[in-house]
Amino acid sequence: MSDKAKHPSAAHIIATVLIPVYVGACIYMYFMFMGWTEGAVYESDLPAHISLAVDDGLIYSLISLVLIALDRIHLMILLPLILGAFAYLSVYFTSKLIVAVTDHRFDIYTAEIMALFLNIFMPCYIRGLSSGRYMGMHTASIWHNSTYLMMKWMGLWTLLIYFNIEKDISKKLTAKSFVLFTAALTLTTAAKPNFILAVAPVMLVFLIMDLVLKKAPAGKLMLFATSVIPSFLIMLLQNKALYDVNQGSNHIVIAPGRAMGVHASNIALVSVLSILFPLMMLLRHGKDLFKNRVLLFAWMSAGVGFLQYFLFSEFGARDMDANFSWGYAFTIILIFGISLIMWIDDMRKFKEAHIVSKVYLSLCGIVLLYHTYCGVLFFERIVRGVSYMMWG
Repeated sequence: MSDKAKHPSAAHIIATVLIPVYVGACIYMYFMFMGWTEGAVYESDLPAHISLAVDDGLIYSLISLVLIALDRIHLMILLPLILGAFAYLSVYFTSKLIVAVTDHRFDIYTAEIMALFLNIFMPCYIRGLSSGRYMGMHTASIWHNSTYLMMKWMGLWTLLIYFNIEKDISKKLTAKSFVLFTAALTLTTAAKPNFILAVAPVMLVFLIMDLVLKKAPAGKLMLFATSVIPSFLIMLLQNKALYDVNQGSNHIVIAPGRAMGVHASNIALVSVLSILFPLMMLLRHGKDLFKNRVLLFAWMSAGVGFLQYFLFSEFGARDMDANFSWGYAFTIILIFGISLIMWIDDMRKFKEAHIVSKVYLSLCGIVLLYHTYCGVLFFERIVRGVSYMMWG
């Protein structure tokens, strides 16, 4: 037996310890969320989601069906375990994406550690610019909303399939991969429609690019475009469930900054601080934006998600719920992920770098460290029962 087989790597040990601790903390937190009635201790959307599904029969997400099923078989106690599984699957599929988009430059255990922190990073918080560490800030690290938790891991799974196909669409787009992608996209949309609202426009742009560049037969690309049809049908049903009630009072409006600015004194500054590390890495690697398709996809999706969040708001029962924020929230993990990969690659060449590059990369590392600190602090507090709103 080799020494490598006898002695697990440091990354293997760290991943083996930290991920179960993280998932276990999530399960405990979700169990506590279920008992929340009022006040700022273990406050979450979970009791409301359970009530809407079980008591009101409102079905607008896959999680609604899960909640109704658990209630009918009297096993609602299993819900924290299911949500804990969602938290684990988000880390799992993030790590798989890291390995896939880097062509296995990172071993699975290093990728798992990176994935764990990508699911914990929070905005660089400065007191006074927003209502709290969550309210008014923009983040992919959200634990209090069950529909987002479901959409997040399913969206990562969908992108894993998509990037595998997109890498060589002429060869990779087969009947099997088409059906798998369509199914994954449809299920993710059924969990929460914000994912497809943020990424589908970018997928369309990429399809047009592939058509112009003749990367695959036109008929094949047109077939791939039809993969969104079941998702659009799902969104029609979701729209009917959410907006047909009290028709006329519940509706979507174009109101720039209305929902985004309600908890932030300076939208521009808060938006920058929320994704400061990715923005710094984009500034360094801007020349690669149109060479690296994953980098381009991540930033275009984030741009689409941000615009939707900034432009659209709701009136009626869901007024100021900022429900157009969820798509942008998901895309933040993409820009953090590709930025983390680029930073690590740059740090591997740190000794040979110019002094200016060394200083800049060090500053990026300091900012990344603060994103990490803010994330760990937020997670530790929410596990202890502090409201996810984290005012002040």
